[in-house]
Amino acid sequence: MISSLAATATLATYMTGVSITAINMTSGLWTDIGPKQALVCELHQLERCISQLPPSARNQLSTGLNKFKQLLGQRGAMVLPLRHGQIAGLVVTDFQQLPSQQTINWGVGHFSLPLKLQSQLTYWHELGHLYAIDALSGQGQTITSPYQHEWLADLYLVWRIARETQSLELAWQQYHRRNLAVMADSEFMSHWSVPILAQALKLYSVEQLNQFARFDQFWADISPKLRPHDTDTLNEFSSLIQRTFGAGTVQPLPGYMYWRKPALGRYLEPTLVEVMGQSAALQWLSSQQMSTEERDRAENIESRY
Repeated sequence: MISSLAATATLATYMTGVSITAINMTSGLWTDIGPKQALVCELHQLERCISQLPPSARNQLSTGLNKFKQLLGQRGAMVLPLRHGQIAGLVVTDFQQLPSQQTINWGVGHFSLPLKLQSQLTYWHELGHLYAIDALSGQGQTITSPYQHEWLADLYLVWRIARETQSLELAWQQYHRRNLAVMADSEFMSHWSVPILAQALKLYSVEQLNQFARFDQFWADISPKLRPHDTDTLNEFSSLIQRTFGAGTVQPLPGYMYWRKPALGRYLEPTLVEVMGQSAALQWLSSQQMSTEERDRAENIESRY
């Protein structure tokens, strides 16, 4: 989570980061972000922690502790990038707020996904916001929207997971978590990184991701290959998701946003198979005109033009 305030102004060894155990035992730790550093603070020790910042960085945090609590909300962490020559930003953590599972309840039943190592993944995601700023600035680029900030942080998370765990299991957990969150509440479209994660997970294996020693190297390789959706397309996906999974929606909707259904089905299928089982998931996708057969038919029609 990158805060609105910022917008205006296993795992035995970690690369350049800080272990969660260490964070919980101190009033603040520094971690490298490219040529800069970030300060990591627990919420309950925030005032003491941020006193370690130089005045030129601390003056950018013109808010009190209650405001930080409000910005953090029910999330486990947030990041506040800073405009500073040596300080990349501030990461505020409150891991007790993190859920142990992601759930959804709609017309066909209640489903849940257990979340493993959520504190560590949340921490890496927040670092990802800062690493993304560093990586893009190295190419003379800037981040243009909060949504781009979120999918860049999740892209960093995929790379970090591969480097640290030699597996993509937790990357797929993040993929499923993002899908289930937006299915449960369309307001989470702001964090729906699935269209980008789907491309990354298709393009790169663990072995290939491990060839990039730094995230900026990975970004330089993947950025020309990515095809992000524009705002109008994302709005159409949001409308279709809301109409499909919103409260009281149980009937098939064969004609509603039919042109987005093939792609949405492709994004949702791995997650639905994970929580529903393959047979039930494919049956539901078929009832919504989002099945493999429907996608193949749509692609065949497109290829004629």
